[in-house]
Amino acid sequence: MAKTQVNIKLDEDLLRRIESLVESKVYASKTEAFTEALKLLLQAQSGRALLQRIDKIREGTETYPSANQALIEAHEQEET
Repeated sequence: MAKTQVNIKLDEDLLRRIESLVESKVYASKTEAFTEALKLLLQAQSGRALLQRIDKIREGTETYPSANQALIEAHEQEET
């Protein structure tokens, strides 16, 4: 994948912490560290978006029985 250079301004403490991870060989470079951080940020955002979609789907269903409860009741009705 092609790479594009971007320029950003960072808090000095954040930059020092990233540089420390590179110096201790946790990451091979600052680019690798920032790439990993951005991937994690995007995954977290996707997770939050999914939870919001699930909450929207569930909206108004609070009074419905849970799927487990519905199965239990169906089995009880079959037994009688």
